[in-house]
Amino acid sequence: MYNLIFGPALFYDIPEYLQIVTSHSFWQVFSLGHFPIHPFFLGILWIFIKIFPVNVIAMFFGALSIVIFYKISKLIFRKGFFWLPIVVFAIFPAVWLINTNLMVESVALTFYLLSVYLFLREKTVGFFMALFFMVGVHLESIFWIPAIFLFPYIFTKEIKFEKNSIFRYIKISFCVVLASVIFYSLIYLFSGRAISGTTEQLSAYFSSGILRMTRNVWLSFIRDFGSLTPFIFVILLVKNIKSKASLAAWAIFFGLVCLIGANWQGDFMGRRIIFAAVLLALAFYKYLGKKAFFVILYLLPIVIANIILYSTGSPFITPNLPKGQVLIETHYLTPFTKYDGTILWIDGSDLEKIDDYLISGKRVFMTKQAVTAPYMLLVGNNYHITSLGKVGDSESRFLFKKYAVDAYRDNLELKLFKGSQVSGQAGEPIVSYNQSFWGRLVRRRIDYGDVGTWIWAIITSHRDPTGWTYKDMRGIWLQI
Repeated sequence: MYNLIFGPALFYDIPEYLQIVTSHSFWQVFSLGHFPIHPFFLGILWIFIKIFPVNVIAMFFGALSIVIFYKISKLIFRKGFFWLPIVVFAIFPAVWLINTNLMVESVALTFYLLSVYLFLREKTVGFFMALFFMVGVHLESIFWIPAIFLFPYIFTKEIKFEKNSIFRYIKISFCVVLASVIFYSLIYLFSGRAISGTTEQLSAYFSSGILRMTRNVWLSFIRDFGSLTPFIFVILLVKNIKSKASLAAWAIFFGLVCLIGANWQGDFMGRRIIFAAVLLALAFYKYLGKKAFFVILYLLPIVIANIILYSTGSPFITPNLPKGQVLIETHYLTPFTKYDGTILWIDGSDLEKIDDYLISGKRVFMTKQAVTAPYMLLVGNNYHITSLGKVGDSESRFLFKKYAVDAYRDNLELKLFKGSQVSGQAGEPIVSYNQSFWGRLVRRRIDYGDVGTWIWAIITSHRDPTGWTYKDMRGIWLQI
């Protein structure tokens, strides 16, 4: 548990943000970081990192989120077992992850919950400020705002809300969006930063294709909230929805999930739809009542498996290599890679220089992660949720067709090929599997404790690979 509380930051952006807040003044950090900037998040981090370890900050905001969720649940249901949705919310796998590992959404979710609570309490000024802070933490959370106004239409029996009041708060939210756009624009204007990241992100979003976008939404949802959750929820909605207003509200809700969750990112993708956890947890209790306890029993093993995994410490270990040489690593691990020498990033550096380094007498090494990334890519202590979609194909494959590859401790070393004939099997994948029952799914899956995933794996005879490598120019392969 020590590693869980006092361990290092394990998610992609945080090492960059920690470097920013520890080397700049409070006002400087508002305009720093990669696109999109997160001014209020960096401001909050600048203050809190002076007091708390990085993951304790996540736990602090996680505790605040649970307290606010308690108030929301009590406000909606008033009596009965209104504590049940609180537990469901807290142990959704994605909620647990962001509440124990600092991410931008760790803070954004707290302000989202505060916005929901103040909306239900009809506190105009507080609602405006909470919403403004949420968007100031993460610009993308603008897409979370419409979900706030679905509460009166989903909880019609529990909440009495005048339509005029709803429209008034919708107008306030438009004012917040406008104020936020002005706020971000002023930061970019006075800091002299370009906004080219906008077009890059939009290009990446629309280049995915409908099938990949559907996959991204599906995997994000079932990894965030459990593989059985969408099936249970469809049954509950079919059975309980009686009005067109409720049906429209749920349609808008899942439309928002699809809109935000469609984009592929090389980090914990599910955090982008974390706002959905609030309505889902409350709806489970609305439709199931005391039987929502069985949802807790279903989710608990998933979280326990991840608690054990994250208690083991960081998986990002500095490679034990000779100094002053060359290391090839996947660019996805840029924030976590330290090496006293030259680093070449796969899909991020000019790898044609490898020949020049080898000819000059430099030794060139490659890590295990560089072999399989972006598949079996580590995100925190888990594999990326799309990591196991392809087996035996990765970005580094071409290197095995160009060089002889030998083992060096736990890593690989590339060498110039000195033979007369290249093997016809160069680049052929060699995939490894664990043939035991419990090895059917790899331990680093976020859903390793999900009974639904195990049922699927057994029925389909699925077995995850434990890894793979390739035959080199000599036709030789090494177990790594």
